[in-house]
Amino acid sequence: MALDGRKGTPLDPLLIMKTANAPFFVDNEVIILTRNGVWLADGTEISHEPTRRLFAKSLKKDAAGYFLSIGRETKRITVEDTAYFVHRIDGSPNAGFELWINDETHEKLVPSTLEYRPGRLVCRIKSGAKEGAEKAKFLHAAYFDLLKSLEEDSKSYFLKIGGVRVELASKP
Repeated sequence: MALDGRKGTPLDPLLIMKTANAPFFVDNEVIILTRNGVWLADGTEISHEPTRRLFAKSLKKDAAGYFLSIGRETKRITVEDTAYFVHRIDGSPNAGFELWINDETHEKLVPSTLEYRPGRLVCRIKSGAKEGAEKAKFLHAAYFDLLKSLEEDSKSYFLKIGGVRVELASKP
C-alpha cells in the first residue's frame, strides 16, 4: 500500500489517478468490437463488465467510422459487424417487443426493420426505419426468444408482430 510520505497515511488511488491525469487509452492500443459483441483490446477480451458497459455507452460515429468518446479522450475502434446488440426482448407477438440494447437503452421493435439471413438477425434502432438508423444484431438469447414466434406457410417463414407480417425467408 502506498503511503503519503508527509503524513504516513495511505494514498487514495483515485487521487493518484486524478493527480497523474493518466490517459484512459493507450496510444497504439487496438480496440475491436467483434461480430459477436465481444470487446477486445490488442486481441485480449475485455472481461471487466463496467468497462464493457462504459464502452457501449460511449460509442459514437462520424464519417470516418466508430470511436469511443470518454471525457476529453477519443479512440478510433474497429467494428466487425454492428455496433449495437440486442441482448434481451420483452413483450409478445400481439403487443410487440421492447428491445434491450447493449448501450443500456430500450426501444420498441419496429417490425418492418427486421432483416434475416441464416444465423444473423438484425433490426434498425436509433430512429427505427429512418435514414441514418443503426443496425442492432440479436445475440443468441434474444434471437431465439424472438424466433419462438416464427410461423410458416407454403411460401415463407415469417413473424407476426403487432398484426404486421414480417417475412424473414422464402422457401425454396
